Amino acid sequence: MENFRTLTEVKLPLVPLTVMVGPNAAGKSNVLHVFEFLGDVVESGIVGALDTLGGYPEVSYRGGSRFPAEMRIGLEGIWTDHASESDPDRYELSLLYRRRPDGARADEYVLSRRERFVQHTTPGGPSEILLQSDTVTVNSSDPADQPPAGRLLVDRQASALHDRTALPTPPDGPALSAVKALAGQLRRVRIFDVDVRAARRPAPIAFPTGVVFADNGSNLADFLKELHDTHLREKPQKEQSGDESPTIWEALMRDVTRVLPHIEAVEVHPVAGRGDRVTVALKERGLRGMTRLADASFGTVRLLCLLALFHDPRPPLMTCIEEIDHGIHPHALELLALRLREASERAQFLVTTHSPVFADELQPEEVVVCERDERGRSRIPALTVEHMREIVEASEGEPLGSLWFSGALGGTAW
Repeated sequence: MENFRTLTEVKLPLVPLTVMVGPNAAGKSNVLHVFEFLGDVVESGIVGALDTLGGYPEVSYRGGSRFPAEMRIGLEGIWTDHASESDPDRYELSLLYRRRPDGARADEYVLSRRERFVQHTTPGGPSEILLQSDTVTVNSSDPADQPPAGRLLVDRQASALHDRTALPTPPDGPALSAVKALAGQLRRVRIFDVDVRAARRPAPIAFPTGVVFADNGSNLADFLKELHDTHLREKPQKEQSGDESPTIWEALMRDVTRVLPHIEAVEVHPVAGRGDRVTVALKERGLRGMTRLADASFGTVRLLCLLALFHDPRPPLMTCIEEIDHGIHPHALELLALRLREASERAQFLVTTHSPVFADELQPEEVVVCERDERGRSRIPALTVEHMREIVEASEGEPLGSLWFSGALGGTAW
């Protein structure tokens, strides 16, 4: 990432679970916003994604007397069959914002992009698609990728992630299929930010089944209904086969009662007079009747949403969570860290936290320390994993959260 807000020069390797720690305004949120921005590019195109954030001057680095003329975002990963960790697929988007050479006014600028895909669609080597200025170049050894002869023109602001018709390659060619696959995954990156007020409300029942948990938790009741309905179908089969492993619903309820011991049960009921909506109620120890989720505490609702997220049977490939510890009692953070690590075996997670208690449960390879210098530039990561391990060893095994809070790892607000 170059010149995206405070991320002037950041290269961040992501492992299955990556947790960023650091003071406010260190740039942690901006890393998550990179994925949000790319998802917006897929949905709305480059201009639409920039407009959502206030335009190029607002999105680019604002240090110095004027904004930079170029902003770049790059990804490396595996989204084709023949890529590997040593030879990954690559995507790069550069946005160029420069004065119009023939403009009558000094403040007239023109936006253009350079977009590059390097993808391993065949065993014979990578294919490359380059959109630069108003032309497209395709280099591929696969005959199915070969475009028609002649100069290939494209709009200077078009993105192949948003508009695959901008590419001249055949629609059934492997190169275009790989671009579609990448766009599909970026569209499904989940930026999970619980809206407690929305999560408390009754939720409409989604038809057919296969509920996708909303990014803000607003369909919590319907998501829990599906987990419970699946439990009712699976439980007799497990008992008949002698399988003693818990269903997802049972595992979730065990976690809920462990970190919220005043709750004895969670129930999902139809809303009276509304057969198309369901609501959540809690059975609390020592109280008559049921407690509506609308009357539960902020932390209870948020914790229920996070635990439901970690038990999601159909997660997207990547989920981003900001301030995972927000509103959560410190005693619950140990279990959250454990379930988050287990969930990262099925999908990738990128998380931010300010909690030393939560960071105490992490390993050096899972932690990224973040700082910001006097010019407003983020330093991410602020130190290497090897250096972090050396500090832990020198401290005779002091947990990472305590080391970070004391300033031994850097990334503090003072």
